[in-house]
Amino acid sequence: MELELLDFPVQNVVFGEKTALEGTVLTINREEMARAIDPDGFFADVQIDIARPGEPVRIINIMDVMQPRCKEADEESPYPGMFSPMRLAGTGRTRVLRGVSVMQTGRRQGIQEGIIDMSGPGAAYSLFSSLCNVVLRCTPADPNAGNGDFDAATRKSLLAAALYLGRTARGQQPGSVQTFSTDAPADARLRKVVYIYYLQSQGPLRNTFLYGKDVTSLLPTLLHPNEVLDGAIISGNYIIACQKNPTYLHLNNPVIRELYARHGKTLDFAGVVIANEHSTLFDKRRTAEFAAKLARQVGAEGVVMTQEGGGHADSDLMFCTRACAAQGIPSVMLINELAGPEGDQPSLVDTTPLARHVVSTGNNDQIIDLPGMATVLGGDCLLRVPDASRPFSTALGRMYTATNQLGAYRLSATAF
Repeated sequence: MELELLDFPVQNVVFGEKTALEGTVLTINREEMARAIDPDGFFADVQIDIARPGEPVRIINIMDVMQPRCKEADEESPYPGMFSPMRLAGTGRTRVLRGVSVMQTGRRQGIQEGIIDMSGPGAAYSLFSSLCNVVLRCTPADPNAGNGDFDAATRKSLLAAALYLGRTARGQQPGSVQTFSTDAPADARLRKVVYIYYLQSQGPLRNTFLYGKDVTSLLPTLLHPNEVLDGAIISGNYIIACQKNPTYLHLNNPVIRELYARHGKTLDFAGVVIANEHSTLFDKRRTAEFAAKLARQVGAEGVVMTQEGGGHADSDLMFCTRACAAQGIPSVMLINELAGPEGDQPSLVDTTPLARHVVSTGNNDQIIDLPGMATVLGGDCLLRVPDASRPFSTALGRMYTATNQLGAYRLSATAF
């Protein structure tokens, strides 16, 4: 299975008469785009704004983030199965706009607040502050629309926006081409490593989708890493902003990219096992045992595991660590902490002595002071913050992807 990602760097996004990519500048016809992303007329109003790195802009109430993309063939969706015909992702050529994202925002009970500051101290806590972000705010025509209808309509409009912008790369020469394949046999002396990739799917407004279906009842499943990089996984999970894995991060999963970079050199990347974070102990144990079994079936001699949730989701990684150890497979996990504002509290809900290799991705409870911003997109207020343009202090828990457990950051740590 071979995938080519044709990268088109974008350095600026502006509004203009014609939607087009010219050099590294993406121009958007705002009115045309608004019509294109709401063909069903579900929304009374579609607002589209742009937030660029370094600007005094705060984005709030973020639901999901996608990357503008299109497949080489016009009839193929870059997000197969989601409001589109089913096909396997992970092969062929996909055109990708780098340096730009498209964000959906929304305020509704059940959607926890997410904040990105494009400048100031808060900007360091999200890699999206380094991108040009096209920000959507879609208001339903029916104020009584249910969560299910709102969720589906906003996701559909975000997918349409990503495809609408992605198609601007058609007929152009990419800045670079990345090829992903594990077809060539690796040196038999290299250790086989499997990535166990926990997703969070626990009901409306907190689901993750695989080829258009939520993974709530999914048994662990073996995927080729290319499927993840090519749009098989879509986020519909809007809780705990700091540890969110939005669709953009699934598409650009740093763990998969790092394992690919080492494939055939220091390890043999044997595949991705996706698993869901369940709400009962029985299902957590069942999933952990099945994930470890799949890893052993493909010959894993080491496992890297990540999660999306927190709290009781910590138990998923601990159960999986035990299950892998029982199969004779050493493991390492990426996990964030709930350690109190000073970082001096017990930080994980569950532990096991077998978890010997643990990478912390940050403390959700850390307090950060945010300055005022001239512009706020995605709404005007937050819980206990009636004017989101004003200075306020908040825990990192509200900062979008600040402690995500995929390792997608602007900040890094160095050991001396």
